[in-house]
Amino acid sequence: MKHTAIALFISLLCAGTNASAAAQEVATASFVQARQHFMAAVEGKSNAADSAIEAFHVLATRQPEHPLLMAYEGAAYTLKGRDASMPWDKMKYTEKGADLLEKAVALLTPAHDEALFNGTPESLEVRIVAVNTLMSLPEFMNRRSQGKRALEAALASPALALASNQLRANLYAAAARLAGKEQRSKDEISWLQKVTALPETSQHARAAARLKELGL
Repeated sequence: MKHTAIALFISLLCAGTNASAAAQEVATASFVQARQHFMAAVEGKSNAADSAIEAFHVLATRQPEHPLLMAYEGAAYTLKGRDASMPWDKMKYTEKGADLLEKAVALLTPAHDEALFNGTPESLEVRIVAVNTLMSLPEFMNRRSQGKRALEAALASPALALASNQLRANLYAAAARLAGKEQRSKDEISWLQKVTALPETSQHARAAARLKELGL
């Protein structure tokens, strides 16, 4: 699961948008630094999850109108849970992180389609962080359905029309993975083909390889 999470979150960093006239960039230097801590945690660096949790908690407290900050705090908690040595700590931190992610998704409004973090609509980034995290958790934690709803909402969002090819590819790839897990082969193929139909992104080679495995 660790290597999958690394690939997912690194690809997320490449996602950007062509902003509409109404969209406004709101990312700060503190956000960029906090996400650097987060990415270090994704890669398994010691104490990086704690640094990311602390940084995003401070930002979320200062800017409660931006649920993306809470979403990243939640995702960082799941990384802390991933790396914890004791089973009870793994569950405690992962459950706390998943709860924060679900709360962040629930706080989204149409206004978050227009707030940009490094060029990405906040609503889409909240949802893709939730999708990549919740759907990677063990089945017994019963979080996949919430991740699935976040994915469906992102794919149906008007903000997707502004999204970069990379972000669209990330979402289509997530939809393909879900379809594969649910043994919906036609849907999986359709989403994979949507990935490969885009100008080449970091998801392209993986999608093409999977289509080849499926005989296409």
